[in-house]
Amino acid sequence: MTTPVKPLMAAVPASEHSGHFQDGVYRPSLSSPAEAQALRTRSGVVERATRTTARTHSGVRFSEASELPSLLDHVPAVIALERQPVLRNLLITQCYYEISAELVKLLGGRNAHWCTFATWASKTAGRFIRNEEVPAVLRQLILSDEDEREVISQRAGIATGRGKGEPERSPLVSGVNLLTPWWGHGLDLMEIPERILRELSSDIALGNLKVFEELGPLFVRMIHLYRECPRPGDAQLAALLDGLQTGQSREGGQGLLRSAVARYHEAMLTEEKDRKAELVLLANALVGLHEQVRLQPYIARALNAPVRCLGDSIGVPGRHLPEALRSVIREQAEKVQAIWRLMATKEMMTMRLPDELLDLGHDLPAPPGLPLHCAELATIEDRELFDLLSEYNAHDQTTHGCGAEDWASLPERMGYILELFRSRQSCTRLLERPFSREQHAEIVAWRVPMRTHGEL
Repeated sequence: MTTPVKPLMAAVPASEHSGHFQDGVYRPSLSSPAEAQALRTRSGVVERATRTTARTHSGVRFSEASELPSLLDHVPAVIALERQPVLRNLLITQCYYEISAELVKLLGGRNAHWCTFATWASKTAGRFIRNEEVPAVLRQLILSDEDEREVISQRAGIATGRGKGEPERSPLVSGVNLLTPWWGHGLDLMEIPERILRELSSDIALGNLKVFEELGPLFVRMIHLYRECPRPGDAQLAALLDGLQTGQSREGGQGLLRSAVARYHEAMLTEEKDRKAELVLLANALVGLHEQVRLQPYIARALNAPVRCLGDSIGVPGRHLPEALRSVIREQAEKVQAIWRLMATKEMMTMRLPDELLDLGHDLPAPPGLPLHCAELATIEDRELFDLLSEYNAHDQTTHGCGAEDWASLPERMGYILELFRSRQSCTRLLERPFSREQHAEIVAWRVPMRTHGEL
């Protein structure tokens, strides 16, 4: 392997980017295409008629086209889509795939781009935005305990419809139902599971949008600048950097993105395989760190949803509860939080890839049928990359200890993500389409695919 080339731009130390942030977006020096700008209304909502126009590609109807249309020219419209978080997530996932496909070709070799991983992360997020599977399980665990119903009824002194002989227990009535006379106090305990899941869905959807809003236009701009240039030069790099702010990510700056763009640019010009792979990994890592700083408030908020919702329900100052219910409510609150921790670990801390389901709380396994690291990344010689990986304990040849116990911890989360990037950078299955052709056709037509089209 050749001696590392001097970096085009010094990266801002990663440790300086671990706090809160102000929103930042990519602002290219050139205006957006007229068609894309026309898709925005003054309110930022894409009108139905305009949306219909966007459903064609080069004037050809879907049924007549040999290839399904691209969303790359409609990224501003995707960002502007409001009040439809499920559809917007599907469009974002598809956009990430299309951006990834173009940038992987521009980078050359077999190196996955950050958008390659973002495709599958966004698709995984969609399961929570759509509230699939989790609501029914959560409600059942919280609201269906027969023994608990009896205890609550006895403590609260509520009649349970007993007849002569043995008590009757209906499996359709939960202990929380027995608190009906006290709903006037605003407890709304029956609504807690739904409130938790609504907030979770909202937080994940907003985080999904915020990251795409900043990075989607940046990488589409890179494609437009570099695609027609066999060997991009300083002019292309300068034009791309012109829309990025300096400064730390936690303060709204984009210094990490500026460094990442410079590394991608250098990787495109590098023929040596090992050097190219390390440059791409470094760029992916810098984008990943910037993204995770941006996501930190949304992730922390989502994981704290039960505490927040319960506090809103029973912790309002001045609320006077009947003495008989105080211990009952406290136990219910503890039960909800305990169940949520189990559900969050089982359902939230996973990532679905084409050929594996990763448990983010356990050490990362080797890719199916492959060594943990490809030959180009088995050892790391680039000093900047080695230092960044070392900062999050992802620099050696194992993934021991990378499982995150607390996904809300940025250092723990970054350690796992960097191991994921390094171990899967050359996995070709990550380049597969995230949706079937039928689902794709519906999504680019701005429609949520029906279940008959398959599982999303």
